[in-house]
Amino acid sequence: MSKTVLITGCSDGGLGAAMAKVYHAKGFSVFATVRNNTKAKSLIEINGIEILDLEVTSIESIRKCAAIVAKHTGGKLDILVNNAGVNAIAPLLDAAIEDAKKVYDANLWSILEMAQVFSHMLIAAKGTICNISSVSGEMVFAWAAALEVRRSEFLRHCAWKWPPLGVRVVTVILGGVETSGNNPTNIADLELPSDSHYQKIASVIDRHKKTQVHTNKQNIDIAAKNVVEDVLGGHGPFIRRGQASTLSWICNTFLPYGLFTNMINKDSALDQV
Repeated sequence: MSKTVLITGCSDGGLGAAMAKVYHAKGFSVFATVRNNTKAKSLIEINGIEILDLEVTSIESIRKCAAIVAKHTGGKLDILVNNAGVNAIAPLLDAAIEDAKKVYDANLWSILEMAQVFSHMLIAAKGTICNISSVSGEMVFAWAAALEVRRSEFLRHCAWKWPPLGVRVVTVILGGVETSGNNPTNIADLELPSDSHYQKIASVIDRHKKTQVHTNKQNIDIAAKNVVEDVLGGHGPFIRRGQASTLSWICNTFLPYGLFTNMINKDSALDQV
């Protein structure tokens, strides 16, 4: 029986879909999950890729998905890729708490619930958990990092909790990658409250939201191929791929915190508030 991989967040044009194709090309039976299967048209015609509905913020949906996978695989899963997530670009003073909680549900708690529900299958296969993270968890971007930091810390703890059970954990710290999700044409305009302290620089924040500030990004197919080959090659527990991911580590390691933070936020317009 071929090895199996389940990947969350496999919408067309995203890293998940690109990784699904790479794993399939390497002989894996692939379970590609999406919230809406009409958004995975690029995978539908590929024999050997099974598209499953999954809402990662719903424990019922996760359990239903796990039951389907267990039935297909005999209760084993070789690789679980936690790729699904949402972006949140906004001033913290203007962030709606309920919306912020939803971000944590999607980007943090879903990872824990996926691991818990699929744990028996992963342990049975002596498998691997691959968590897709971001350099924004270690770079203090003015408008983005706050909601990523806890996820980054959580994933670092995960790397040491699973090995005693025979499960390897890899965290991919991803830099800039060209995806449909960070294409400016697919990103809604920034909306700030009328009394926001940041109204005068709203256009600048909107450019950050639409990823128009740091525009140098790696081709998605190259990034997906590199990530998959790193995971299968035994690399870890931390893998860096995508534009500026290695530079992030170098700067965090060797530059003073204040200097590095000022460097990456020189276009944030905070001095104009």
